[in-house]
Amino acid sequence: MTKKPFRFNQEHIIGLVCLSVSAIILSITPTFPKGKANIGLTGPAFFPDLLAFVFILCGVYQFWYGTVNAASHAPITLDTFRNLFKKKETRTAYLIILFMVGFILLFDALGFLLTTFLFLILFLLRLGASRWQTFFYAFFFTAIIYFLFGLLFTISLPSGILAYVGL
Repeated sequence: MTKKPFRFNQEHIIGLVCLSVSAIILSITPTFPKGKANIGLTGPAFFPDLLAFVFILCGVYQFWYGTVNAASHAPITLDTFRNLFKKKETRTAYLIILFMVGFILLFDALGFLLTTFLFLILFLLRLGASRWQTFFYAFFFTAIIYFLFGLLFTISLPSGILAYVGL
């Protein structure tokens, strides 16, 4: 019986992404404050750590699945990536990632209200919502999130440039 060569496929990529995300989470959460009695189990890092361990299990499974069932999945080649960027869904996914990076970078400068409203407008327009729906949902969800976190839970949300006008 001859051994088949290793073929890197989409399942391997999914597994590696899961493992990478979990590694990033696990490298960040030790900086979080400790919980009650100085134990990390009850602190703010508990849930992200739990999700990171679930991602590790999923990543290992995906990598194993991609290796065991390599014959049923097409190998990843340079042409695969070229063809991938021709799809609207892929471009949309990368734009959404770009929107999220912009959201993070502008959050303090523009403040919660403006950044969230603009992000939702860009996001909904890219997903094909009508302009009326886009502005309605962006306003509605920004207001709901602000009410829940800013007013009800009294979490300090950055005002950004709106602080100059008293908001």
